[in-house]
Amino acid sequence: MAAIVLTVGLAACSGDGGSAVPPSEIGHVHDLTIDEDTILVATHRGLLRLDDGSYRRVGDEVHDLMAMTRDNHGDIVASGHPDLRFEQYRVDGAPSFFGLARSSDGGETWEIIGLLGEADFHALSPTEDGLLAGDSTGTIWRFDADGDGQPVGSIQFDINDLAVSPDDAAVVAATSYDGDVAVSDDAGQTWEIEGGAPPIVEIEWTDQGVLGSTADGELWAASSPSVRFERVRDAPGEVDTLLVSEDGVWAATHDGQIYRQEHDSWTPLVRSDD
Repeated sequence: MAAIVLTVGLAACSGDGGSAVPPSEIGHVHDLTIDEDTILVATHRGLLRLDDGSYRRVGDEVHDLMAMTRDNHGDIVASGHPDLRFEQYRVDGAPSFFGLARSSDGGETWEIIGLLGEADFHALSPTEDGLLAGDSTGTIWRFDADGDGQPVGSIQFDINDLAVSPDDAAVVAATSYDGDVAVSDDAGQTWEIEGGAPPIVEIEWTDQGVLGSTADGELWAASSPSVRFERVRDAPGEVDTLLVSEDGVWAATHDGQIYRQEHDSWTPLVRSDD
C-alpha cells in the first residue's frame, strides 16, 4: 500500500490576478482541488488559488468554505458560510449557511444549488451520478446530477471527511474531527464505526485502496477502510487536508503550507515570505 503515496504531482502554477493572502492568515484549509494546472484552496478566508508560490484570492466574494470538491461536470461545488456583504446570500431569520453552491468559472462567481440558510456541509464527495454530502449535524445527503438532494442517513459524530469507493459507489468511508472512522455499504444510509482503525481525520480513496491522515500527520493506508491499516509514512506537519488524484498527492498543513509528494520527499509549494 505504500505505492499509494509514491506518486509525482503537477506543480502549482498559473492563475491571473487576485490579491495576495499571506500563509499566516490562511487559517484552516478545508479542501484542495485541481483546476486545470492550478490548485484551488478552500479556507475560512475564502477561495484561494496557489499561483507561483503565493496564495491569491479568487473572485470578490469571501465565503467561509467548509467543504469543496469538483463534480462530474467539472464545476466546483462548495459549502460553508456565505459572505453576507452580498444580499443574495442573506435569508431573514435563518442561519448563515451556504447550503450547496456551484461555480462554473473556477470560483470567480457562485450560484446557489439549494439549501441556502438551511445546511452547512462539512464534507462533499462526487459519485457516479451526483454528490454525497455530510452536514454539520451528521446527516448524510445524496444529490443527483441536477442538484436535487435529500437526506439518506446519519452518523453519530461531527463529519470531517467523506470518500466514495471508485469501484463500488455503495461503499463510503467517513471520518470525524476526533479521528473516528465509519463505513457504509449502502451509499450512506447506515454506518458502522471501525473500532480498530487509526485516528484518521482525513481520508482519500485511490485506485489501490484508502489513504488517511491523523491530525498530527501520520499517514495510514489499507485496501479498504474495513481491514487492517498500515502506517506508510508521515506528512510534513499537522495535516488540515489531503488531496489524492491521478496526478499526485498533496497535503495542506496547519501552518498554511501546501506540500506535493515526490517519491520519498515532500516539496513545499508556498513561499514562506509572502
